[in-house]
Amino acid sequence: MESMKYDSCITYYQTAFKLKQTSYLSTMRAAACGYSAMDVNYLDQELGKAFELNWGGAKQVFENYPEFAYLKGTVFEDMVINAHEDAAVASGVDLELMEEFETIRYEDQRYRQEMREVGEAYGRQSPQMDSLWVLQNEADAINTDRIIEVIEERGYPGKSVVGPGLASTAFLVIQHADLEIQEKYLKTITDAADAGEVNWSSVALLVDRINMRNERPQIYGSQVSSDKETGQSFFFEIAEPYKVDSVRATVGLGPLSEYAKFFDFEWDPEKHVERYGKK
Repeated sequence: MESMKYDSCITYYQTAFKLKQTSYLSTMRAAACGYSAMDVNYLDQELGKAFELNWGGAKQVFENYPEFAYLKGTVFEDMVINAHEDAAVASGVDLELMEEFETIRYEDQRYRQEMREVGEAYGRQSPQMDSLWVLQNEADAINTDRIIEVIEERGYPGKSVVGPGLASTAFLVIQHADLEIQEKYLKTITDAADAGEVNWSSVALLVDRINMRNERPQIYGSQVSSDKETGQSFFFEIAEPYKVDSVRATVGLGPLSEYAKFFDFEWDPEKHVERYGKK
């Protein structure tokens, strides 16, 4: 896609999808190649398949992944919007609440998305970061009040209520709330995962966050900190560092080594054990 070799892109995806086609992200990329190659039939086929796999997720990756930026403001974007609206209506979700949750999700991530770049430029303890946190904390307080209101009125608002693309929105807000709120609604989110309303990975992240804040070892290795002097990132203490990848796999999380790369450091269980003084 980046090299604009769209015909080759289609050929490679056609070959790959003969083996397996379960990723709505890959399928959306294939649809984008079809659009850019002016292959209408392939475009329609893959866009339809992407929304069949996960209609909420398909729209989200289009909106948030950089490889689709060149398609903003085009007919392809119109097709994505129309396909999403049709799927939402057909699924019977709460359209009004879904629209509200799109705003809540945006506000939850609005300033957090800026923090990594600002932190690298000015430092995590800088006035610039402090200013972002003031804004984000205000947004979090508003979001938390609203999410609690929805949960108390109708239970966890998951896939059947706001669609698959926004099923984790309530979790994200709770994940960023006070410890008391996290502990109060952990069972609600766990029950929702059991019912297929939200992914189990969301439960895993919340469990880790609660354990960390209670100064207990995390289970899934999702919580990261950084050294205030060196800026080097590292994982908060993990209960079973040598088995963590197997534990992560049970909730659909990938290897910890890949997760660590996102934070620009290397996962080494030996160093982790040394850091926390475990045998």
